[in-house]
Amino acid sequence: MAPRIRASRTTESRRDRGINSYRCRVCRGIHPLRTCHHFLRLSPEKRLRAVLINKYCGNCLAHQHSGQDCRSGGLCRVCGKNHHTLLHIPSSRRPVRSASGASSPSTAPHVKRRPRRPARSASAASSPSTSAHADRRPRLPVSRPVPGPPAPSVDSLLQHRSLIILPTALVVLDTGSKNFETAALIDPCTPVSCIDDSLASAFKLPTTCVGDEKVCTAVIRAKMGDFQLETMLKVEPRVRIRTPIRQLSDSVRARFDDLRLADEQFHRPATISLILGADVYPKVIQPGFLAREDGLPVAQSTVFGWIVSGACTQP
Repeated sequence: MAPRIRASRTTESRRDRGINSYRCRVCRGIHPLRTCHHFLRLSPEKRLRAVLINKYCGNCLAHQHSGQDCRSGGLCRVCGKNHHTLLHIPSSRRPVRSASGASSPSTAPHVKRRPRRPARSASAASSPSTSAHADRRPRLPVSRPVPGPPAPSVDSLLQHRSLIILPTALVVLDTGSKNFETAALIDPCTPVSCIDDSLASAFKLPTTCVGDEKVCTAVIRAKMGDFQLETMLKVEPRVRIRTPIRQLSDSVRARFDDLRLADEQFHRPATISLILGADVYPKVIQPGFLAREDGLPVAQSTVFGWIVSGACTQP
């Protein structure tokens, strides 16, 4: 191959790599994300979702690294938090003002006040000998309550005759570099999917700060089949749901042996730190509902298998 042809191809290859490195992942144009007109027309919530799904840095909007490796010292110009200004989500809270126009005490700057000392009565001030004599009187011993067994929780009281089973599924959480198998609660009453902060740290999920809150993205896969779902998870300080509170009998578990269960160990107590909420519920639920008999929980078909939930009164 002639040297000129080889040099020309090398130049074209470098130019192609440069174009691809600056190609916008939102509109496929050749420009940085911060100048993308399509991105700038989005709401702050949709911008955040675009940044997380397309693996941009939440601090500087670059795509060569994650937020944890960002060396940019820039902060949000609105709130001063650790995220790009284009990702700032305005707060809906407004200061409550009184009829005179002044801010209420709840929105005023926090000022520490010294506690007022109780006023001394005239008789106590005029007769110091009486108070001194009262201080010399023997004090009676104070009786302390003897600690007893802890009071039963409300859950245990309400589930004395029946045991509540929450719908859980074993899923595969793909972080991009590793896959982790974990249990997830499928709850349409939770507005957005969320994950416990300690679990997100253990899985080393890249997170982005939005004000005082954190979010991350992950790919949820089924253990069997080709189903996968890229979802945005809100990182909560404490997501630990115990279900069930005590173990079901093996005879109850055997009533569901003919189904491909999403969680084979649904009858044994476990702590759940991942919730798939209403934002992904329509994508994971499938037609199919089974009610065995009175006293047994019901089964619902999902992309992960059959989930079991409801009250169980059988021993």
